[in-house]
Amino acid sequence: MNDLVKSPGPADVTLPSELPARINDAHEKVKQALQRGAEHAIEAGRLLLQAKATVRHGNWLEWVGTNCRFAERTAQLYMRLAEERPLLEAKTQRIADLTVNDAIKLLEPLKSPEETRLSSSIRTRNKKRDPVGDAIKNTPLAILERAWEEAKENERQIFRKKIEA
Repeated sequence: MNDLVKSPGPADVTLPSELPARINDAHEKVKQALQRGAEHAIEAGRLLLQAKATVRHGNWLEWVGTNCRFAERTAQLYMRLAEERPLLEAKTQRIADLTVNDAIKLLEPLKSPEETRLSSSIRTRNKKRDPVGDAIKNTPLAILERAWEEAKENERQIFRKKIEA
């Protein structure tokens, strides 16, 4: 028979006595899984690099889409973590204690300006979209207007000549 513990608070509730221990055990397992996240990501990256070396040139994205249950960006992240493993090992005592986010943060200062812009554009892209606003911005006329505004004077002259011809 289960021992019961009284729950503190206004309600007079009794719970099985092993429940707190089970909750704390589950919490410890969550912590362990998170801490081993970088290690698993690096292993996935190592395997992805191995696969990429054998997949025919130009077929990699299709291969990832067909064979992996995650996005291309995730595959790229895993491969980068695997490639940068020596650096991660130099910056931390044990990779096994890193979460994936911790590992990414350690590599963040090493990003090139292009990678920083790319991750920024991904965050922007993931924000809520305004379909009406997007449609207005992407009408053929709006696209031409933006192109005209960005064109240099010599490009505008070429365009004028083509229109007149």
